[in-house]
Amino acid sequence: MEQYQLYNEIYETKERLSNLTDEYWSLYSGLDTWYFWFNIVSVLISFIILYLKIDENRLFEICFYGYTAHILWSNVDSVLSNKNFLIHPHPISSFTPTGITVTAVLFPVTFMLIYQYCTNKKKSFYVYTIIASLIFGYGYGGLSSFLDLLKMHKGMTLTYLVFIDIAVAFLSYWMIKLFLMFKHRNN
Repeated sequence: MEQYQLYNEIYETKERLSNLTDEYWSLYSGLDTWYFWFNIVSVLISFIILYLKIDENRLFEICFYGYTAHILWSNVDSVLSNKNFLIHPHPISSFTPTGITVTAVLFPVTFMLIYQYCTNKKKSFYVYTIIASLIFGYGYGGLSSFLDLLKMHKGMTLTYLVFIDIAVAFLSYWMIKLFLMFKHRNN
């Protein structure tokens, strides 16, 4: 098959997939389903808790940690979703990335508060992160799988999710430490 033909086939397949995704969302994940409202409530509660609990004196530092965690997990989730390892069958909308509730809100907010707690109380971020990742991966991941909010294929397991959670949390932590080191070196 020539380049132009292959390109057109990819384009047409993506158009068909987009239409199927919109139809699926309207029928099984839309405004009249509990999935939609579960996603909305999860986002709202997470943001309310963050708003009430965030240390305003360290707002940018903690938000940078959360932003880094969000970007890393969103990219990992995108790759896993595109390769059909991990599917979020009931996204908040058919226009947003599929795992946005978890990767953009629940995971970053949870680990932002853990980062804040550990750094304020001089606790081991690594230990708390491993414990939280186990709870988040097996607990929330297991619940999501049971509630049909998450489907895993091709050998993907909750254990892999735990390891990804740990890796993302640690990489985000190291990034913030690197930027804080630059900040202190320049002051």
